Order: sequence, then C-alpha cells, then structure tokens
Amino acid sequence: MKGILGRVLALLVLGGLIAFPLLGWHWPVSDAEPETTTITDYRARYDVGADGRMHVQERITVDFGYGKHGIFQFFDHADENAPTLRRVPHDVLVDRDGEPEEVDLSTEDHGRITVAKIGRADTTLPVGTHVYEIRYWIDDVLLPTAGGSRFYWNLVPGGWRQPIDHAELTVTLPGEAGPVYCAVGYGRTGGCTGTGSGSDELKVSVDGLAPDTPVTVRTDLPTPAPPVIGEQRPWSPRWDPVLGPSPVGVVLLCILGLIALVAGGLAARAGRERDPQFPLLYSPPDGIGPAQAAYLLTEEVDDRQQFVASIMYAAERGVLSLERDGETWTLTETGESWDGLDTTTQRLRSLTRGDGSFTASPTESGSTLGEEISQMALDVPAWARRERLMVSGPFGGAGKGLVLLALAAAVANVIWNPFDLTLLSVIPGLFGIGALTLLAPGSATTRTPTGRDLWSRIGGFRRVLATPSSQSRFDFAGRKELYTQYLPWAVAFGVADTWAAKYRTEMGVEPPMPVWLGSTYVGGQTGDYVNQMVGSFSQTVDSAIATYQASQASSSGGGFSGGFSGGGGGGGGGGGSW
Repeated sequence: MKGILGRVLALLVLGGLIAFPLLGWHWPVSDAEPETTTITDYRARYDVGADGRMHVQERITVDFGYGKHGIFQFFDHADENAPTLRRVPHDVLVDRDGEPEEVDLSTEDHGRITVAKIGRADTTLPVGTHVYEIRYWIDDVLLPTAGGSRFYWNLVPGGWRQPIDHAELTVTLPGEAGPVYCAVGYGRTGGCTGTGSGSDELKVSVDGLAPDTPVTVRTDLPTPAPPVIGEQRPWSPRWDPVLGPSPVGVVLLCILGLIALVAGGLAARAGRERDPQFPLLYSPPDGIGPAQAAYLLTEEVDDRQQFVASIMYAAERGVLSLERDGETWTLTETGESWDGLDTTTQRLRSLTRGDGSFTASPTESGSTLGEEISQMALDVPAWARRERLMVSGPFGGAGKGLVLLALAAAVANVIWNPFDLTLLSVIPGLFGIGALTLLAPGSATTRTPTGRDLWSRIGGFRRVLATPSSQSRFDFAGRKELYTQYLPWAVAFGVADTWAAKYRTEMGVEPPMPVWLGSTYVGGQTGDYVNQMVGSFSQTVDSAIATYQASQASSSGGGFSGGFSGGGGGGGGGGGSW
C-alpha cells in the first residue's frame, strides 16, 4: 500500500512538473537597452484573399543614430480570438534602401514567436534615414462568425519599441466590409477612424504613436470564413510548451511513456526479492548479533538504534556495564571475554581501549561516536558480503543510478525545455516511477540461499518479539530472564514496546529490570526504562555529534556573502533596432 501511494504521489509530482509552463514562468532577463531610433513613417498594405491568406507589404522608414546594424521584427503566432490557430509568417523578404537585405529567422518563447533579424552583425548603418520594405504571408486571418466572417487585426503590432511619427494603413478584403471599428492602444475602443465600410478597401491614418502601442481594426464580411489551410492544434497556445506542435506526437509520447512505465516496473520486479516464510522462532540464530540480524532483515543500518542495541547486547552478555549520570553515560569493561560475540559487537571494544571505559556526554566524545556509528554502517553490510550472505543484485548499484538519471532527465527537460515539449519528460519520468523501488535500501543486493535461510529465521524470531500476546504467547513463566536477554534484539528490530507489552500481559506485572543497568533505574519498575535508555542514550549521542559538528563548522574558513537580483486581435508582435 505504501508503494502504491508513493507511486501515485510521484505521478502527481511528474504531472505538475510537465504542466509547469502553464504558470507562464520564465527565467529572469535583464532590461533591454533603451531604443534610440524612431520610425518616421510606417506604411503597410494588407491584401486578404478569399482563401483567408493575407499578403503583407510594409514600408518602414527608420531614423538611425550611430552604431546600429539594422532592425528586427517579431510575430506572435497566437490570437486569443482563434486559440487553435498558429499564424506563422512565411516567405519573408526584406529590402533596405532598394536593395535585398539579409534576414535571419528564429523562434522564441518555445516556438510561439518568430523573430526576423534584419541586417548584418559585421556591418553598421550610416547615421540617418533608411527605408525597409518587408513582405510576408500569413494564413487563416479570417475568423468564422454566425453570419459570415470577421477580420480582426493589429495593423500596427503592439510591440514596436520605437515611437511612430505617422502610419498609413490599407486593407483590401475579399468582400464588402461592414462597420469598421478602429482603436489605438490596449483595451481601447477609439483613438482612430477607419474608412471603407461598404467597400472592399479599408484605410486608417494615425499620427504620433507612442512605443508599444497597437492600432487595431475589426470588420465583418458577409462571406463565410474559408477552411483552415495553415497550422492548427486542438489546444490553446499556452499548452504549446507542454504538448508541442503535433497531436500525433502527444499520442505517441503517451504510448512510449506507458511502455517506459512497464519497463521500469519490470526492472523493479527483477531487483526485488520475494519474502521467505517466517516460521516462529523462539530464540535468535546463533553466531550473529542484533545489528547484523536487523540488517539481514531490512538491508538497512539504522545507525543510532542498532548502535544502542549493540551496546545493550554487550552489556547483557556481561562484557560491559552501563552507568548513567544525567545525560552522561559511562561504558566500562567488566573483564569478561569478548570472544563469543559477533564481530559488530566486538568492535565496540575500540571505545573502551585504554583505561577500559568510555564516557559519552552531550558536549564531548562526538567525534568518536560519530566515527563509530559511521563505521558500523559500513561494517555490517561488508560483513554480510564477506560471509556470502548477500551478493550484488541483477543491477547492482547501477539500478539506483539509472532511476536517478531518468528522474533527473525528466526534471532537466522541464527546466530547460530544449525541444519546446515538456511532455517528453513522461518517458524518463514514468520509467523512473516504475523502477522507483530500485532506490530502496537493499535493491543493489540480493541474499544468497544461505542468507535467505538466515533471513527466514531472523524474521521468525522477530515475529515472536513483535506479535501481541493475544495472537502468539511466549512462555515467560518458565524463563523470566528471556525478557531481558532478548531486549537488545527487540530494540534492534524496533519492537521494544511490543515486547514489553507482551510480558506485561502474560505475567500481569511490569517487565523486570535488566541487571546490567545496575542502579541506573532503581525504583523504575515500569517497563519505561527501555524507552528511557534508548531515548536518553540516542539523545546523548546526537547531542555529542551535533556539538562536534558545530565546533568544526565554527573553525572552518569563511565563504562569501551576497546574493543575486534580477529582475487584442491577431497580428501581435513588434520590433526594434539592434
């Protein structure tokens, strides 16, 4: 159930990432340089054919200062009045001062904007006036209406950065125009007058246009709108960075994404071990300690808990004594032999070498404790491999790397969106989600037959410790000492509370105090001493390590400080100089 919920959450996150461009988020860009040129005269002719195609001829007179290379013009493919259409200019030709001029076409904003860069980077223009004649075609400019069709266009796009002293605009239509509406500026309903109602030619004349000011006309025609001949998509332009240009491509990507999800699931299944039977076992397997058993069971090293369990095990076996004074703990060797203990528990002897004791306090010993805990996290898996209880799984460590690489590729494609298609992330993203369990502890290894047998017996012993008395009783009456003897194992398995409750239910009294705790918890016959010890010792360890890390950080060299800062009809676009 937890795995299913994890995958559902991962799918929701992936869907949110893919849809991220819908928020309209962009990388911050620096402010553009102030425009220093002026359009002294803007004359344009828009010839609309019966097939909905429009041929545009613009004659733009620009007054240049020093150091300019030319002008640029950009065209917005989107029109909110026709959200399924993409009006892309084509067959763009430019003359400057009566001679052909170089034009470099590119796209911006994930393909929504076409930019025409006019001029040469290695050539600056003479100071003064230059005349540009720009010609291009745009398809599907007539919108369908109930009684015919409509022409609704920004004759002067709202993105020209220069002021325009004078504009003369002419539109020829494939039929007689109805009432002509003309507006200057965004959201305006007036500011200019269009002539030509009842004819096939409209004219608009405007003086003194400020930068970034559109001139828009609208009129209706009695003839129906022709069939679409240009680019059309079943979604609005805001979805283009997500879904790309092709409905067929969307379907194909969804199919490939499902295949990737299945492939990821098969990879995860190949890397997952089937649980063995866990028959009830009333004593731990011989030759291993609690930390080793917990690792074979879960393939995880819960360093704090298993470290404390190992200390408790050493104390229960009589080689260590434990004394607590407030938040300080003292571990002292008793002189008994360590030889019969597992190698992980024996390693604790390194703490008491010297005078035979070790004191752990919140303000001291953090370095030593941290090293010992980190070393245990390495030693226990190494022991399992050395004893041939575990070997590399089908993918080894490469499985984790493959999943992380797939998820990173999905995120990177959304952030940079190099193909203007965040839906492409479904392929690596769904593979990563399908194979998500390869990130789980132990996915890089698999247990050998010997390891599986030991796993089965450890799991059976844990069942005895973890199963409530109402389901499985334990004969404490015969051997009360078994409760304290198995306490370190219950702590390592994370079931100390259940083990105590089991004793309390069956015997009708509080669990006995371990003799190896000495006088630490005299009078505390409540069963809570287990949680107290584990919690207290873990807190002491955490505090000691945190104090050590803080001292290391305060003694390190400084870095740097600081931060960063950054800052309608169809025919949208504009331009400027460069």
